[in-house]
Amino acid sequence: MKRGIIQSRGLGDIIIALPIARYYYDQGDEIHWCIDENFVSHFRDTVPWVNWIGLKDDGGAYFMQTPLQKYRELGIDLDECLNLYQFLSNVPEMTDPELFSILKFDQYKYWVAGVPFRLKWTLDRCITRNPEREARLKKRLVKSDRYAVLHLNGSNFRADISADWLDPAVQQIEITEQTDCIFDWLGIIEGAEALVAVDSVVAN
Repeated sequence: MKRGIIQSRGLGDIIIALPIARYYYDQGDEIHWCIDENFVSHFRDTVPWVNWIGLKDDGGAYFMQTPLQKYRELGIDLDECLNLYQFLSNVPEMTDPELFSILKFDQYKYWVAGVPFRLKWTLDRCITRNPEREARLKKRLVKSDRYAVLHLNGSNFRADISADWLDPAVQQIEITEQTDCIFDWLGIIEGAEALVAVDSVVAN
């Protein structure tokens, strides 16, 4: 069965939902997923079992109407598409007020998809890591055996978080746009003695 995912952005939301897509892929579904064209580089090689479709952000239609049109053109039964948005201002009727008020945003995605929430923690099964890219980034940025990683930029804000509590001997490495694939940071994150992250893509 062909199945479409409706979650055009953000990067953290897509990562949270990867195990949902994997759940259906493991059952034999062919997964198609429309996402912001600027995000495709993060997933094209890391998650090759999904057919990624890059979309240009053209306003409100980009979130739901455009993906549905793309899936219709691919012959996907729209009843088999998984809409993982908790709320869209231009489609207010899609919101379930009761679920909206009692479930956290990530729980909501798994609930509406019919996927056990415990699978959220199986991202490692969903991605193919690139050790060479991870090693190159680590060699370029890590200058000390002891280091901490900071991720302070969300999609539309920056957190002013002090790292004064860190030992001065600990190198501070801030995650910025050093690469076009967020997963290249995994090796650096795993080797850090501390991680400070806003509730965004890295935390997720």
